[in-house]
Amino acid sequence: MSRIDDEFERLCGGRDLNAFDREAVMAVAGLTVKVRDARDAVEREGLFIDDGRGFPVEHPALVIEKRCSAEIRGWVKDRPDLFGERKQKRERKRPEFKVV
Repeated sequence: MSRIDDEFERLCGGRDLNAFDREAVMAVAGLTVKVRDARDAVEREGLFIDDGRGFPVEHPALVIEKRCSAEIRGWVKDRPDLFGERKQKRERKRPEFKVV
């Protein structure tokens, strides 16, 4: 399995999704992997790199990370049912405190 497939499975969380939702989750999985790769590149090479003429420039991976993160936030905002907080399956019970 590829890293994107692994991320897809993690995001699905065992849910049975229709075809459109599967494609949406696959798109977000790809974006998530790109963000991680961009962060790794920046950590390895630094925030600024040489532009080939001796001048420091912002690492191109920062642009990739910013754009992918913005797109992921858009998906989370538009589809909280797919990417939002998961509700607990069991009902939460309040603890019973006994007064002594």
